[in-house]
Amino acid sequence: MRYWMKLPFVLIFFVVAAHGEPLQKTFSDWQITCNNQNSCVARNFPGDKGLVMTISRQAGADDRPLLRIDYGNRFSGELNGAALKDNLLLDGQRLRLDLKHWDVQTHHLSTSHAISINEFLLQVMDTNTIQLLYRPRSSVSLHGLKAALLLMDETQGRVNSTSAWIKPGSRTDVPAPAAQPTLSAPRNVPQALTQEETTGLIDFGTWRVNTDRCSLDPQRREVSVAPLSDKKALLLVSCEMGAYNVIDLAFEVTRTQPYVARGLTLTLPFVPPHHSDKKLELINAQYDASKSELLTYSKGRGLGDCGTATRWQYNGREFVLAEYAEEGTCDAWHSSDDWPTLWTSETRETSAADAPAVGD
Repeated sequence: MRYWMKLPFVLIFFVVAAHGEPLQKTFSDWQITCNNQNSCVARNFPGDKGLVMTISRQAGADDRPLLRIDYGNRFSGELNGAALKDNLLLDGQRLRLDLKHWDVQTHHLSTSHAISINEFLLQVMDTNTIQLLYRPRSSVSLHGLKAALLLMDETQGRVNSTSAWIKPGSRTDVPAPAAQPTLSAPRNVPQALTQEETTGLIDFGTWRVNTDRCSLDPQRREVSVAPLSDKKALLLVSCEMGAYNVIDLAFEVTRTQPYVARGLTLTLPFVPPHHSDKKLELINAQYDASKSELLTYSKGRGLGDCGTATRWQYNGREFVLAEYAEEGTCDAWHSSDDWPTLWTSETRETSAADAPAVGD
């Protein structure tokens, strides 16, 4: 149970309403993602051309802006060619950069210097293309950049303020970042399953648990078990299988016979982009009993450059979303470790006074 549920109703409403509304949208050749703290990141696509510009900013006065131009990534590996700083064109003309406050590497340029970012954006905002001199195919389309940055300003409440990138004004104050949810985790690691418990639960999950919705033959299903508490276990049963994704069913089951199983569902605190509801399927699920964490990882295609990755915290009674990342653009740029985050949280260990008993 979330720790704030013990607070008065008015405060509960405030905490729930305080988080930002996650989003991921595209404008022409740009994608923007903002999370529940109104921290945003935007980049051009497709990335498989090799050259990508990324700009990110946190909400509030301590905005920590970052602008990057990268040639190549972990999918492409190190690419051949001369240094970026001397070989970028802006609409066919040499791009002039004052790199005094930039981190300059052969194929990577970045700066977190606010004035340098502002100067760069003023230079490129109403142009069309940044292009690599010696590889014209490698280019950054600037169509959609202004719309993406305007949405970033609107999301963070910067429009008509001195910190706005698109519609600046005289206002000096900006809203603070939205509240970050705090989750509770059981303070004690449950006892490991014995061999007898493991064997019995796997047999139960293979042949006797209610899996009427499963398309896989029982003999082809994979069953995994892990301790949730000293009295209950998590049972994962593979239900449907594709080329690179496996959909599981999850059950909370008593560790001893007679087995009592309860189906588990994952409910998000928001409706993700391009989804119709808050329910999330367990795809390629893994559970770490030492951290009471459940992970899901859904690939958009076999390369793993797009899809959805989530992390859920078991708090002694239910799984609560801890982190949600999604890359909606399949363009060989981001691996799952770098997918944009739409939801973040902070996990704290429950005290002895308010922690659910591990054996519950």
